[in-house]
Amino acid sequence: MKARPSLRHRWSATGQFLHWSCAALILLMVGLGLAMVEWVEDQGQRFDLYQLHKSLGALVFLLMALRAAWRLLARAPVLPESMPRHERVLSKAVHVALYGLIFAMVVTGYVMISASPLPLPIQLPGGGHVPNLVAPDFELSEQMKALHHRFAFVLIGLVLLHVAAAFKHWLWDRDGVLQSMLPGRR
Repeated sequence: MKARPSLRHRWSATGQFLHWSCAALILLMVGLGLAMVEWVEDQGQRFDLYQLHKSLGALVFLLMALRAAWRLLARAPVLPESMPRHERVLSKAVHVALYGLIFAMVVTGYVMISASPLPLPIQLPGGGHVPNLVAPDFELSEQMKALHHRFAFVLIGLVLLHVAAAFKHWLWDRDGVLQSMLPGRR
């Protein structure tokens, strides 16, 4: 059994909140996306799921923008010295890919809705809505839809890789990396 070195720092409560709230919303969004595209046949229910998915997408964008800004200002915890260089590089690459892909999902979803010939804007809490970015264009909407769906499956793969790495650090390496993102003792 390996020794259990600890990190010198943990993610702040703000970092943990932004991480876990984004993670929960993204998992919910993937579930809603699969339900509305693959499983729900009732058109009324499907419509409601689409509206919820779009509204939550706007919230994901806001939280991810806050998270990206916060991440530029906040220092990450020090990684264990025992972590090999290739794992550090891979970790950074996966995090950058996750951020980029989440923003790409939001943009393709937004352009898909904006370009749709069916004018159903993204509803915001309180009754407002997000204005359409482009004029109706069926072909553009379909292209964005195809990208949005493809990106969803890439995102699922990256999330699974991220979770697998977290479990590796927890169960195999026992180096405190996962614990640095978990709420609890400081």
